[in-house]
Amino acid sequence: MARTTRGAIFKAKRWFYSVYYNKSIPDEIKEKSKENWARLARLLVEKSNAEGISDKAATLTIYYYEKDGVFVPVGAEIEAYEIKPLKTVKISEEELASA
Repeated sequence: MARTTRGAIFKAKRWFYSVYYNKSIPDEIKEKSKENWARLARLLVEKSNAEGISDKAATLTIYYYEKDGVFVPVGAEIEAYEIKPLKTVKISEEELASA
């Protein structure tokens, strides 16, 4: 879970570039994968902004397959959460001193 939907998308971006855009992959395949990623990322940002969840905590699931080494997304799910504090527990200086 990421603190924000934008953060979840950023983590997914780091994953994508580490797996599909490294030095060992031929340039043609990297570019096709990058185009597919850019299209997916654009839709993720647009949808999360339209739904008003870009600042909410979220998990992101990307559904994809690989064809000849190319990243091919087929869908994605963003699960947004509203995190509310349940209770605040404080520890005092006196408690620390006596522990």
